[in-house]
Amino acid sequence: MAALAIANHARRTIVVALVIIAALTIVQQSGLTPGFVYANITESNMIQPVLQVTPSMQSITTGDYARFDVTVRQAGTVNVLLVARDVPAYSNAIFSPQVGVANPQFHSTLAIVTSTDTPPGNYNVTVVALLNGEEYPIYISLQLSPNTTTTQTSAISSTSRSLSLGVDTDLHFYEPNSTVTVSGQLTDPSGDAIPDASVSVQVDDPTGAQLFLVNNLTTDAAGIYHTELKLDPQAVVGTYTVFVSSFESGYAGATTHTTFVVGSPLTPSVVISQVYITDTTGNPSGVFSTGQTIIVWITVQNNGAQFQGIIWLQIRDPNGTPQSIQTQISTLSTGASVKMGFGFTASTNLPRGIYTANALVSDKLISQGGTFLASAKAQFALTG
Repeated sequence: MAALAIANHARRTIVVALVIIAALTIVQQSGLTPGFVYANITESNMIQPVLQVTPSMQSITTGDYARFDVTVRQAGTVNVLLVARDVPAYSNAIFSPQVGVANPQFHSTLAIVTSTDTPPGNYNVTVVALLNGEEYPIYISLQLSPNTTTTQTSAISSTSRSLSLGVDTDLHFYEPNSTVTVSGQLTDPSGDAIPDASVSVQVDDPTGAQLFLVNNLTTDAAGIYHTELKLDPQAVVGTYTVFVSSFESGYAGATTHTTFVVGSPLTPSVVISQVYITDTTGNPSGVFSTGQTIIVWITVQNNGAQFQGIIWLQIRDPNGTPQSIQTQISTLSTGASVKMGFGFTASTNLPRGIYTANALVSDKLISQGGTFLASAKAQFALTG
């Protein structure tokens, strides 16, 4: 009996060893690399990469910028939000675009724009892809050496102390008795995530009455917050408004809002689903030089009643001074999306630094009593 037990144990040991060798062989042949974050193994035993950033390391001098290509791959369709944290001091992280849909892929560029005030050294920056509420982080390396020239700008970082606060709902149209998920991200002026910050969320029904209020939300390590609201089975049909605010020591307070629809509303309910910046050939970019023409793309979706809307673009320089205000009028049909491009040429007398492109939608001109229904923003750097 003892001899038989020993023989069985030996056979099991051999089988386990063969399984391990086979698994290692599959990993080697599949070409999996540390530059990927992988999803769970599917039923077909294929491992699907979710997030890739290339290159995984860049070396630049302070005052310069590093460019990375970001790719999200996912079976099916998912909403994507890109976040950067642990960005070097006196630097800015700019995604072009930052939000979108992977169907099944989503592509973006990340520019980390430094200044000559940024301390030299080796930095590990975390890029986070938020996919339908699930976080996928990946690390990239940035090596900064001292700047020995005098031609680069020493004031590339924004002088603003304003927080950037985003908000969205998992859907834009609900039926009564549904659950609404509200989420967003809080960042500092450099685009770096702010963790452990307090966030308040309030939801008003179509009559303007407060339906939901939570004051004790806290952002996670990626600057993300979220909460859920259960609609009543007899919920009022119409457009609901979500108001979000956050106040962090050392910064000006930030507020924002969005809307969602229950049933079939008689009023508009618009969201700006995407704002991103390209050059004139359509290539997404976050860094430009004077003399270049910059195209700001704004996508607006209306989930409520049809109306004639006004889409605004305001561009502010690093000092907060408006450098361009443009508008376009468009009929926003129920359930339809409209995409518009606005051109802006950076003249040679403009200051270098981080610019903000503010996108807004109103129901009519503000001078005629119009109201802003939605807002969103993107950034770009003017370096030389």
